[in-house]
Amino acid sequence: MAEVRIVDTTVRDGHQSLWSANALSTEMIAAIAPTLDRTGYHAIDFTSSTHMAMAVRWHREDPWERIRVVRELMPRTRLGFITPGMRFMAWRRAPRDVMELALRCVIRNGIRRIWVAESMNDVATDLEIAALSKDAGAEEVVVGLVYSLSPVHTDEYYAARARTVAASSDVAVLNLKDPGGLLTPERVRTLVPALRAAAPALPLEVHTHMTATMGAPTYLEAVRLGARFVCTAARPLANGTSQPSTEQTVANLRGEGFTVELDDAALAETSRYFTELAERLGRPVGRPLEFDAGVYRHQLPGGMTSTLRRQLDELGLSARWQEILDELPRVREQLGWPIMVTPLSQFVGVQAFLNVTTGERWSQLPDEVIRYVLGQYGPPAAPLDPDVEAKVLASPRAEALAHEQPGLTLDEARERFGSVPDEELLLRMMLPPEHVDAIGTGALPRASTHPLRELVEGIAARRPRTIELDAPGLRLRARRNAR
Repeated sequence: MAEVRIVDTTVRDGHQSLWSANALSTEMIAAIAPTLDRTGYHAIDFTSSTHMAMAVRWHREDPWERIRVVRELMPRTRLGFITPGMRFMAWRRAPRDVMELALRCVIRNGIRRIWVAESMNDVATDLEIAALSKDAGAEEVVVGLVYSLSPVHTDEYYAARARTVAASSDVAVLNLKDPGGLLTPERVRTLVPALRAAAPALPLEVHTHMTATMGAPTYLEAVRLGARFVCTAARPLANGTSQPSTEQTVANLRGEGFTVELDDAALAETSRYFTELAERLGRPVGRPLEFDAGVYRHQLPGGMTSTLRRQLDELGLSARWQEILDELPRVREQLGWPIMVTPLSQFVGVQAFLNVTTGERWSQLPDEVIRYVLGQYGPPAAPLDPDVEAKVLASPRAEALAHEQPGLTLDEARERFGSVPDEELLLRMMLPPEHVDAIGTGALPRASTHPLRELVEGIAARRPRTIELDAPGLRLRARRNAR
């Protein structure tokens, strides 16, 4: 039987799926890094630009230093960086020169594996990132095709894109990325052979979640059909909406006769460490979920599920959770079946939230939804609902967003921020200045507060004479007394 290699997701996707990507500091990761290095993983799914921004925001840490520190502690195992296409620390598409610099910086600081999974399955962008990554010195480039369920996301849809990926000499691995945990053994029986036939020279990697409880049997079936890499997390950061656990996946594969060269003692040490860390931080350990058929309707990815629920709790709107879940597929269909993966899942989720909480569907439109309808994120997989499209394009913001200037070019950024290292330049281009200034100082920027408090503080700073606020279930009128 063939050998199967494991890509560990504990500190990136496991952390994001169960702990909202804001729990782990550099010190915490460094403490277990030597153990991860001797475990025998093919690679570590280590970071993304989102995680880099979270290191700055939540821990006042230099994300570049985090990469360097862990790289020194893990000389044997490739550290991976995932990007959703031509984007870095922002949802909007980055200029090519900015993305090229970002890739050069992550690679020269210690990243050896680049995984690009463009949110719209725009293979041209995938291959552009792949070429930039190889030019910057990446040892291994992985192109991910993002899995979804819809009338248009058929086996042939994925096979056609796999054939294009396979024609590139810059790509080493074809990845099937399933952020919603939607794959089943039944679908794998047709999809994996289609991908293998379309890209026979590329090893296939499968990445799924346990959100719908099908991840473990899906991996087993995918490997039987020729997949050579699977993505798992150590048990404390597995299950739930995260990946299948490494422990059980390895046991399943070995039980079928496949070879998995992994140090079981090092894996056990890793799980003990994260179990103790979870208790110390007051964070949950992963638990198997009950089967919920609703997952196949709303298709929320694992990381977004935990984040959205936390945000609803903070806003006192946790009782509206099911209504928002029911609204998600309606929004998605009307927007031409965008795949529920960053950043598209956030757009769909925010629009569903607004449709439910405002009382009138499509009455409030986030800028990113307008940009999506304008085509700034690429062509949709299917035509948009004509009434929704017309309403969005007729909105007051549509004209302005259609003609807005792109973000700073590198030349403009250097003129604005002066002679600073490339790594600092990228942070200053993408993050609030007070966050960057706080790196390494031990001083947090002003703590994030409830949005209503931020609104009130902002209004108070402007000292208006009259305030009028209307929202579902709330009407506020206030007038400042003359003095």
